[in-house]
Amino acid sequence: MFIVKEGFKIELLFLCISHTMLHVYTQLPLALLPILIDEYGLSILIAGIIVSIPRVFSLVFSIPSGLLADRLSHTKLISFSLFLQLLGASLIMLLPTVEIIVLCFSLTALSSTFYHPPALSATTNISPSNFLSRGLGFHGASGTLGIALGPITLGFILSWLEWRYAYLVWVVPIFVVAVVAFFVNLKEPSSVDHDENKGKSLTTPLKDVLSLTFLSLLLLMLFRSAAGGTISTYLTTYLTESKGLDAGLASIIFGLSPLIGLTSVIIGGYVGDKLGWRKSLTTIISVVTLALFCMFLSASPIQTVLFYLVYGFFNIMTMPITTSLVASIIPPKSRGTAYSLQFIPMSIIGIVMPVVLGILISFLDVWIIFPIAIVFYIIVLVFTQVLKM
Repeated sequence: MFIVKEGFKIELLFLCISHTMLHVYTQLPLALLPILIDEYGLSILIAGIIVSIPRVFSLVFSIPSGLLADRLSHTKLISFSLFLQLLGASLIMLLPTVEIIVLCFSLTALSSTFYHPPALSATTNISPSNFLSRGLGFHGASGTLGIALGPITLGFILSWLEWRYAYLVWVVPIFVVAVVAFFVNLKEPSSVDHDENKGKSLTTPLKDVLSLTFLSLLLLMLFRSAAGGTISTYLTTYLTESKGLDAGLASIIFGLSPLIGLTSVIIGGYVGDKLGWRKSLTTIISVVTLALFCMFLSASPIQTVLFYLVYGFFNIMTMPITTSLVASIIPPKSRGTAYSLQFIPMSIIGIVMPVVLGILISFLDVWIIFPIAIVFYIIVLVFTQVLKM
């Protein structure tokens, strides 16, 4: 084993690379929805259930992953999460049945669940206090790159090969990073806390975290996740069914938003540090809501895509702001648990919303995702004004 000694920027670079590899499969289930519906003859409701099942596993393992992150080596857990991804990719290449596809999606969701508490804790621990939002911004940008690369890879793969090869392309890079993560130890100031935690009750971090302030923040994140998930789950379906785009092009467009978000998430970190969380979130969410409204009213596919890119750019800016809020109110020894709890709202929304939206779309049409998302974002704006931090 070796310890990274060159300074926090080298350590941050390693965490950023691992974050990119972690997310290359994240959005593939959503990008694949119209393809799976066509290939396996699924109804839109069944497709929504398939997307929801992996989130159940994420929800079940959310708190255990955080408790582990506060007690075990961060890099070992990062390595473990990446190997889970490799297992899912291998299975989907060998046996692409509906059941195995659901299992693969579930392993991808679990890998994210086990990755984020240790990785976010490590990022906040190695970042100087005046670089916290920016450090999280760079880490978020690297994940955004991975989120973009998956659907874009799929879009190009579909021109020559079947969709499964979008998983095969990333197997070797993920394997390399997983192996490196296993042997690297980050030099973290929280190492003393890890030693102290070994003798403490598993419930100790939960007691540190479960304050009224933190629970209020989780409620804000719940509505934000509901708004964003409403759009992301059925966007490729909307582009193919309502705007007449083919599945490959819709997947590339889906990936373009997080790709341009590479800069926006870094900008979001700077804005959060300079303006404060309330002013920055109010401004950003207002622009996001307006962009969605314009997207809903767009007559042509080109207008729809342009407003979607604006929406995606500003929506991703919120990531480092909300993540740094967690670090500002939670002590370092309990941040793994806090970050695991942060993802519970996303898991709940990921379970419920695809099914609810599938039912609504079956009775109405896929356009219903826009007014629903707009209402959720308005609720987020209200919460931002009344939340006390």
